[in-house]
Amino acid sequence: MALAATLVLAVLIAAIAALAYARARRRPQGDADGLIAEFGNLSDAERCDFIFAVAALDDPSSLRLLERALDDPCEAVALAAAHALTTAGSTVPLERFFAANPGGRTDRIAASLELLA
Repeated sequence: MALAATLVLAVLIAAIAALAYARARRRPQGDADGLIAEFGNLSDAERCDFIFAVAALDDPSSLRLLERALDDPCEAVALAAAHALTTAGSTVPLERFFAANPGGRTDRIAASLELLA
């Protein structure tokens, strides 16, 4: 009887450990929104690299992250996001951003995109 109780307890502990491990590893696939908080802690160069890496994923949550990056305080990061959106053929969010944010920064990004085309 003690052996059976020990065996049941061991199996229960193993099952709990397996569930805890699976839960800790689980992250929704394609959900770039969870990375936004970490994105702000990166340097400008790291954010640019991150933008180009995310652009390669080509999924809806990645496109949302690229759209949000258009508002990045660093113009180089915003340009990287604009270029990634243009390359992905997703120009509607970019046009919406340009219309909502007229001015020198937007003009410089648009001019740079023309040079990159």
